[in-house]
Amino acid sequence: MRQVIINADDFGLSPSVSRAIVDAYRAGNLTSTTMMVNMPGTDDGARLASENPGLAIGLHFCLSEGRPLTVAPSLTDANGNFLERGALLKRALRGQVKETEVRAEFEAQLAKLEGLGIKPTHTDSHQHVHMLPAVFRAIAPVLNARKLPVRLAIPHKPSLALLLRWPLKFVRQSILYRSSQQFKRQVSTRTNDVLVSVHDLSTPPTGYTAETLRQLVHEAPADAQVVELMVHPYIPGADIDALYPTDLALRKPFFEKCYAEHRILSGPPLFAHDPNVTLTTYGSAS
Repeated sequence: MRQVIINADDFGLSPSVSRAIVDAYRAGNLTSTTMMVNMPGTDDGARLASENPGLAIGLHFCLSEGRPLTVAPSLTDANGNFLERGALLKRALRGQVKETEVRAEFEAQLAKLEGLGIKPTHTDSHQHVHMLPAVFRAIAPVLNARKLPVRLAIPHKPSLALLLRWPLKFVRQSILYRSSQQFKRQVSTRTNDVLVSVHDLSTPPTGYTAETLRQLVHEAPADAQVVELMVHPYIPGADIDALYPTDLALRKPFFEKCYAEHRILSGPPLFAHDPNVTLTTYGSAS
């Protein structure tokens, strides 16, 4: 029996995104979501959370979009906005990210979520920024002290076939795989065993079906007891487009996958008749 967590990222990013996530939850195709607390849709997300009390909600820790809740000069640009992920990565590799600032911001975002009346069930991060060693080192003590489960971006173990077919992806997955194993040893809280997502697929989203998501879960390694299917259900909306006025065209391929996910996840339950899958949450997984 495989335990599967279907988690939607980006709750609270914008009202249309939050509504899309609730659609998937009400259809029976979502076990949890993670919420951004520094974005324009935060208050609307909190309202929807109160209307759907059965939805498990964690923190979608954000360091690469919007503005911080604390004073964090090592994480922000000259205008006080969070650095984009690429710039944050470069700064972290140069040792210029202050772990004290990361920890303070993480604790502030957790406190903001709780102040909205939501007890976090787990945490992950926007664009996987917590997989940067400096960031993970900063938040690990908080995870352990609070006994807060964490999602790790654990890919399939890289294979020789992947190296021959897609060398860049092999390098990226190798780094993530090694880091994940190290991070697992640093925390005493629950984590997943592997992370799967359509955003790792190179096929066009026009061909995605419910079977696409089921196949991602069933193709996870046999020894992976807890599989997280990470999803990003979006519906088209002027509110989400308005967040990215300068690079909307570059984000469109990502959005198209998100729209496809909403189409699938708002339909019939994916695993209703699958005797080998039990849907669960980070709070309930064994």
